[in-house]
Amino acid sequence: MTDLIFGMHSIAEAIKNDNRQELELFATEESLKDLRKLHFKGQNLPEKCNVRKFSLHKLKEEAKGELRKRDLKEQRVPSNIFLTAAPLEFWGVSELYKRVEQDAAIKLLMLDQVTDVHNLGAILRTAAFYNLDAVIYGKKGEEKRSPGFFRVASGAAEYIPLIQATNLSKVAKSLQEKGVRCLGLAEESEKTETQTDDGKICLVMGAEETGISHALRRSLTEFVSLPAKGPIRSLNVSVAAALALEKFLD
Repeated sequence: MTDLIFGMHSIAEAIKNDNRQELELFATEESLKDLRKLHFKGQNLPEKCNVRKFSLHKLKEEAKGELRKRDLKEQRVPSNIFLTAAPLEFWGVSELYKRVEQDAAIKLLMLDQVTDVHNLGAILRTAAFYNLDAVIYGKKGEEKRSPGFFRVASGAAEYIPLIQATNLSKVAKSLQEKGVRCLGLAEESEKTETQTDDGKICLVMGAEETGISHALRRSLTEFVSLPAKGPIRSLNVSVAAALALEKFLD
C-alpha cells in the first residue's frame, strides 16, 4: 500500500526526496499553484511526480476513496491537495544495531507507550530539527504513518527513520551493550544536569500519563528530569521531547 500524505510541507518534501518513487499528486488548480509558488519557486514539479488536477468536489471524492482503501475515517484534506507515494525503506532494528556498531557518534530517541499519531509526528519533526539519527517506538500492532502523522511531521518523515520495535526493553539492553548511553527521562529523578559528549546516546521517554514502563525502566541505569519552575510539573510529551533534546542531546 502506498503512503497517503497530507499537508503542503510534507507533500513538498516527499516530492523533493530523491528516494521517493511512484508519486501521484491530487490537487485543484489553485492548490497546485500554491505548492509550486511556496516550495518550487513557481517552477514545474519534477517529472517523476504525476500530477492529476480535479475540481474541489472531485478531489474530495478521490480523497474519500484513498482513505477507504486504507480503512481510515473520512477527514478533511488540508489545502485541498494530497499525495500518494511508495513507502520509504527505512531502518529496522537490525539495521539500527549495525549503524550503532559502525558509527562513533549517534543520537537516538526512544518513545515508550507514545501512541498518539499527532504527538509522534510532532516529535519526529523536532527530531529532524535536532538532526537525530533515528526515533524508536514500541510497536502496538498498527502502522503509525497515517495522513495526519505526515501532516504534523511536516516533512520530517522523509529524513528521520521511525523504527518500530516489539520489545523496547530488549532494544535498550542491546544498545547499552553496544556502547550507547541510554538516559531515561523520569519526573522523580533528582538529576537535572548531566555531561554529554559527541558519543553514542539515546534519550528514553514515556507517555505523559504513565511515564516509562516498569519493564523498560529495569533495563535502564541512568535517569534525568526536567525541573519544573512553576506549579505544573507535567508537559505534553512532544513539548517535553523538544526541551529534553535541547538540554540533554544538543
